[in-house]
Formats: sequence, C-alpha cells, structure tokens
Amino acid sequence: EPAAPLGAHALVVDGEDTFTAMLAHVLRSGGLEVTVRRFDEPGLAEVVRAHEGPVVLGPGPGDPSDAADPKMRRLRELTATVLREHRHGVLGVCLGHELIAAELGLDIVRKQVPYQGAQTVIDLFGRAETVGFYNSFTARCDDEAARELAAHGVEVSRTPDGEVHALRAGRFASVQFHPESVLTVNGADLVRELVSGLLTAPTGS
Repeated sequence: EPAAPLGAHALVVDGEDTFTAMLAHVLRSGGLEVTVRRFDEPGLAEVVRAHEGPVVLGPGPGDPSDAADPKMRRLRELTATVLREHRHGVLGVCLGHELIAAELGLDIVRKQVPYQGAQTVIDLFGRAETVGFYNSFTARCDDEAARELAAHGVEVSRTPDGEVHALRAGRFASVQFHPESVLTVNGADLVRELVSGLLTAPTGS
C-alpha cells in the first residue's frame, strides 16, 4: 500500500549542484510541492523566513569552513538563521549537512580520500542502509561531543572513528550521503521518513 503524500511545500536552497534537480524530483515523488532557489538569489533570506514548509539546504561544492568564500559565508548565515528561527523543519543534504554540523559546533575536515560516487553500507540511527557518498569534507564528532549533543536532543549517526553520517533532532535532520543518488538503495523512502519526522515534530522542539 503506497504511503500517503506528505502534503507540504519544500523550499530547496541550491548550493550549485547538479544533484539538486534530482533531489527536488525525489521530494516531489513523496507528495511535496517543491520550489528551488539558488543560494545567491537576491532576497533569499526573506523568502526563507516567510516560507511555511520545510527548508532543504541542498548539496554543493566547496569547503563550509572557508570564511573567505562569499558563498560559504552566505550559506553559514542562512543555516544559522533557519536553525534558530524556522518552525517548519530543516533538512540538510551533503553540503547542507556539513553546514548544520558546523553550526552545532562540530569540526569540518577534509577527507584524506574524497568520496566521489562511493557506495557504502552504514549504520543509520541503528539500521543498515546502503548509501552513496560524494563528499570531500566531513563533520567529526567524538564521544564527548556526541554526549553533549545528545543532552540537547540531537542524535548523531557516526562511524567508530567519529565521521558523522547523519544528524537529527526535533525540527532538523541532515545526511552526509546523497539520498537522491541511484547509489542510495532506499533513498526516496529515507527522504520521506526524514521529512515526515520534521513535519510531525512538536513546534518547540
């Protein structure tokens, strides 16, 4: 029996990535209305503030820790704003995940070997999922940081050596992998599950 459509309007912030169109397609397949806006579109901050639906911080190239990059400065400011103010859910994918992780105080480091189309089985919040990674950077979270985040209601999915695969709390969730990639076996279902969790979270969480 097919799941009921999610019935909300998602605003996707495009970080200059060819995967953005595919991500929008996956969101639409779950029953969401989808609008895509470039990160550098004039007036984007006001559009995001007024949006009454989930905001999706999409993938894109670049180092989120590079304060000299105007793109990253703009996206860091936008991420801080939506995490602080947005009441209709925030989903981060790849770069969007790294931006959320950085806002939570986690270190973002360059991977020794970049993932560019790597299919891997990961432990995603307690269950095995086959997913596709395309990232040169990753968030790191040691045991102490994980305990601190857990005390604030943030669940961290990570490898034994601290590489962060995903984050979730009440009103936000993020994944380092690309759920919209064909390398992610259950990608559409994972997106639906994450967005559904955002839409049903208590407003103040």
